[in-house]
Amino acid sequence: METMNEKLTAEQNLNLIRKTIEESRLEITRGMWRGLLLWGLSVTVIALVVGHLWQNTSMGPRANGFWGLLGLVAIVENLANKNRPRLPQTFVSKTILQVWSSFGITAGCIGFILGVFMGFCQNLIINTSSCVALDANAYIPITAIIIMSMGVAGMITGKVLASKAITICSFITGTVGSVLALFLIGPMEMVVLAAASLVGLVVPGIIIKLREA
Repeated sequence: METMNEKLTAEQNLNLIRKTIEESRLEITRGMWRGLLLWGLSVTVIALVVGHLWQNTSMGPRANGFWGLLGLVAIVENLANKNRPRLPQTFVSKTILQVWSSFGITAGCIGFILGVFMGFCQNLIINTSSCVALDANAYIPITAIIIMSMGVAGMITGKVLASKAITICSFITGTVGSVLALFLIGPMEMVVLAAASLVGLVVPGIIIKLREA
């Protein structure tokens, strides 16, 4: 009898854990569309503005300085979320936060290192702001790396939340977007990045919102 009771208790605990994880997934997914749309549209707009200024003004690759506006987006998001009830921290929410924090830190460090190279390395040849050349034949495809990293972060998020929409869109973003960014260099990289943001962030956000309606 004791063995049977212990078995039932273990099964009940497992069912409770599964139920808690599933409820956490659903709760996070419900409100996630706001962040996806905010960041997706912000990246898309800034990318198109940077690409336009890069192509059509004397600013050239220095127009990439406008990416600093994403810091203002983060501030606005934090202020907007202050009035919303905070969800309890769970394994699912912590995992997603850590994944996107890692992506943000990586992308930010890449941009910072690139800025240092542009500012202080006099012998560095800059062909594009997203493709640094140490000599005429050595390139670092920054935009492709960022798009691929964004796709990987999105796929992990989709798997954790069991969301096919996020997983599929992120897969398309990471594979197709990073390959296109290798061939379309210069201002056209910004067009690729804008499209990747639409597919990887905006489209999943719209799908999640429509499912809630």
